[in-house]
Amino acid sequence: MRTIIHVDLDAFYCSVEQRRNPTLRHKAFVVAGRADLRGVVATASYQARHYGIKAGTPTAKALQLCPDLIVVPPDHTAYLEAAREVYQLIKHENPLIAQASIDEAYIDVSDDAHRPLAFAQHIQQRVAEDLQLPLSCGIASNKLVAKAATDMGKKLARAGELPKAIYVVPHGQEAAFLAPLPVQTLCGIGPKTTQRLWDLGITTLGEIAWTRQSDIRATFTRRHAEELIRWAQGIDHSELEYDIQAKSVSHATTLMRDVDEPAVIESTLLTLSYDVARRLQQKQLRGWVVSCYVRWEDRRGVGRQSRLARATNLGDEIYARASHILAQLWDGRRLIRHVAVGVSQLGAYPQQLGLWDVDDDGQAEQAALEIIDDTEQFWGKPLSTHRMARGALRRFSRGSI
Repeated sequence: MRTIIHVDLDAFYCSVEQRRNPTLRHKAFVVAGRADLRGVVATASYQARHYGIKAGTPTAKALQLCPDLIVVPPDHTAYLEAAREVYQLIKHENPLIAQASIDEAYIDVSDDAHRPLAFAQHIQQRVAEDLQLPLSCGIASNKLVAKAATDMGKKLARAGELPKAIYVVPHGQEAAFLAPLPVQTLCGIGPKTTQRLWDLGITTLGEIAWTRQSDIRATFTRRHAEELIRWAQGIDHSELEYDIQAKSVSHATTLMRDVDEPAVIESTLLTLSYDVARRLQQKQLRGWVVSCYVRWEDRRGVGRQSRLARATNLGDEIYARASHILAQLWDGRRLIRHVAVGVSQLGAYPQQLGLWDVDDDGQAEQAALEIIDDTEQFWGKPLSTHRMARGALRRFSRGSI
């Protein structure tokens, strides 16, 4: 009998910050970007959520909702390390674990289906005691319902406190569990589908599963309709995928203000390119396709991608292709708000030198540093993103490969 446990670290970024700084416990605080740099909330403590603050709330608005709110800048390196610790701890207890995101994973306990609750309690206790991090669990016969069970457990937990919940959906009770829940409960039903269902007057999963099937089939494509009905009945045959290799690596930034200065955009693109290169090299991956995406001052965006002649993880090669794409997207006059660079079609490809490749004696690195220096002079101060690029260039130049 198939049994899946969904584990979700409670307010993960905030929990990591509380582990590092215990004085934050029981206080309203957020992990967020600076308000004056158009930052947004990544995670809010449960005390902060009492004020209506949640992930995606602009930091400036969060401070209006709670004037005494504490804003903690994000430290993604610390969060990745904490997630790795949790993942390794659980994997030691049960190797059949599939990590879904930095703070979520699924565990297949089908071979031990008679005691999944005891296993979930054991994992919850070990993570709390060994790593000082809280997590919640949902137990069901498949991934879809297990995640919904976790969400239900969190909602039923006492407001203002970390949930540390465990919720079990018995086998055969999946449809009954889902029936009264809002249609947007399931992770497979996004905002657009939700709105279309609301337009039909359908608000609960039970209506999809049993009473309004004819309306569902008449409104959606055949495949989508059958999928919705199956999900609403708690049927999900998707398998766990263990140790999934990343399909792409990307990095993005929102600028301090809307800009049209080429030097600033060029330096930002350089920063992002070398950060992507660093992450690729850490994973020992190379990619064939480079993409660049920009968002204008009106928040509309456009992006393109381009295939390379050979797979790469070198910052100068990624930057050169991203810069070429940007030249096609931007006329140099329109204000830019947001920039992103990515590399996809990844694999552990061996490095291949082209026929005309020669050692550039650090010329690419020197040119890149000159661009950064020019931009810092433009702003009149060193910017955090450009300092990051400078460090990335020193560690991951062509000569270090």
